[in-house]
Amino acid sequence: MDIHVGQWVEISWIAITANERAGNVPESTRQVPLVARVKGFALERAELGDEIEVVSLAGRKLRGTLIDASPRHSHGFGEPQPELLRVGSELRRELEA
Repeated sequence: MDIHVGQWVEISWIAITANERAGNVPESTRQVPLVARVKGFALERAELGDEIEVVSLAGRKLRGTLIDASPRHSHGFGEPQPELLRVGSELRRELEA
């Protein structure tokens, strides 16, 4: 897949190696590196797996391995809570009374 300049991408890099981890973190954590992932706009042409530079939405220039093209935001807020779905209409009703 050919990535062009200005395309929305995601990169990753090892921010802290396993032997650089702090001594007060759990042993299972200390055994693996801390991998950083950032989404941004490609500043150069590349293929997946290439090392490239991006500029984040905050304007930071970062370099890492290209892991995704046109990444999506995958976070959510979970299932809707029935009690919270009614709060707005109940509050409006009480304020009108």
